[in-house]
Amino acid sequence: MSLLSLLTFLPPVSIGTLLLHLVWSDRNSLPDWLLKLSLGAGLGLGLSSLLFYLHLTFFPTSSYFLVLEIVILLALAVIAFQRGKTTSHGLIFESASAGFHALRQDFSPPKWSAEKLSQIALLAVGILVSAVSFLGLVNYSRQRAYGDWDAWMIYNRSARFIFRGGEFWQDAFSPGMNLVFHADYPPLLAFNIAARWRALGAETTFIPMFLGFLFTLAALGACFSALTYFNSTGQGAFALVLLSGAQFFMGEGGRQTADVPLAFFILASIVFLFLREREGREIFTALAALMAGFAAWTKNEGLLFVLVSSGIIFLTALWKRSFHDFLFYLAGLLLPLILLFHFKTQVAPSSEFAGGGLEVLLQKLTDPARNQMVFGAMSGFLLRGGGWYGVGVFPILAAYLVLFKTRPIAFPTAVFVSFAILSAQLIGYYLFYLISPYDLTWHIGYSLNRLFVHIYPAVVFVVLAAARTPESVFSLQVKRP
Repeated sequence: MSLLSLLTFLPPVSIGTLLLHLVWSDRNSLPDWLLKLSLGAGLGLGLSSLLFYLHLTFFPTSSYFLVLEIVILLALAVIAFQRGKTTSHGLIFESASAGFHALRQDFSPPKWSAEKLSQIALLAVGILVSAVSFLGLVNYSRQRAYGDWDAWMIYNRSARFIFRGGEFWQDAFSPGMNLVFHADYPPLLAFNIAARWRALGAETTFIPMFLGFLFTLAALGACFSALTYFNSTGQGAFALVLLSGAQFFMGEGGRQTADVPLAFFILASIVFLFLREREGREIFTALAALMAGFAAWTKNEGLLFVLVSSGIIFLTALWKRSFHDFLFYLAGLLLPLILLFHFKTQVAPSSEFAGGGLEVLLQKLTDPARNQMVFGAMSGFLLRGGGWYGVGVFPILAAYLVLFKTRPIAFPTAVFVSFAILSAQLIGYYLFYLISPYDLTWHIGYSLNRLFVHIYPAVVFVVLAAARTPESVFSLQVKRP
């Protein structure tokens, strides 16, 4: 059952990877394919959940969703084959050959230079730290096969209602449920789990477990391969160490909750903004928006990311006096936001944050005691959380950027926009804590570290993309890709 469970994820992951290849077919080295696979995994899982929602809406009792995914995958494969045949005179494996040729050039030079040895050493350390951390994640998941509280109370519970409910699948989001079940939460995880269970014809804990693993690996792979593409292999390996070595991030990957998937989509959106600046193609702006839309389809905090990212990109457009990119961003948001609006208004109950009225909200926002508590908790984690030997990981990243930033700074627009978006996201979290309907001490203690999980991979990526590579820091000149 474990192998079959894993195989059910092959169609959506392959669909996402092929779609990225079709829009970015001119990059075919092995690191490029790793970037396409990492970003494509999340893209495919996001699209699969949207498609399954439509499938449930129109064909609630059908069990042929996997067949539909396979048909889409085959159609994309045919298109990719025809395009490859046209551009490479029938050499369908040219891309793979180019990838392995690039790998041979990168890691098998005629003479072992110091820079190549340093890259291999950095890569070995990054892989080792990632492997050890991932094995710990797997061990944790085996001990808690049903996931943590949010997993079996919200996402896996919803998936079971959908899988067992047939035409009554909307009962998974009934407004009659107790607030503890959070029936208003976006359904990306629940739909992906229920879709794989329908493909298998049975419920198994391997599906939500593997889904968490996939998003964790996709986040690691996207950060590593994107930094390898923009900077160097050593920079990508450094990102692996920072991500895998931070237990507050890696530990969430085995809990079967939506925090690491949300972190992936925020990271992917930021990576596509960098690709837009590097490649100069508007399609990457639309893909950045699509990933932001998937963030909103994953968790309510993702809707905040849509709002702040759209606002920052709009202000950037005003400053540049060009709304070209902003219009592409809006276009990329359309599909996920239309379906999210339908879900929120026609299926799910209202959020508990909407209650209390404007007067109560304003009272909470201006309460000095609440502001002091929230500011103290967030600033404390920002300064001391997730690091080593009492030093927080965010100050470490800030110090690295100040000491080793590129001059002039690389990708200035993408760096500025990304830092503005991530800062606004934190401010939004601060405000949401202030208006929280729960006991504030409990709410902060239960969720604070997970809010920083959401932005951590993106912060690591942006800092390292704007900083000099480890090779150059140690005075080793490396040719940029």
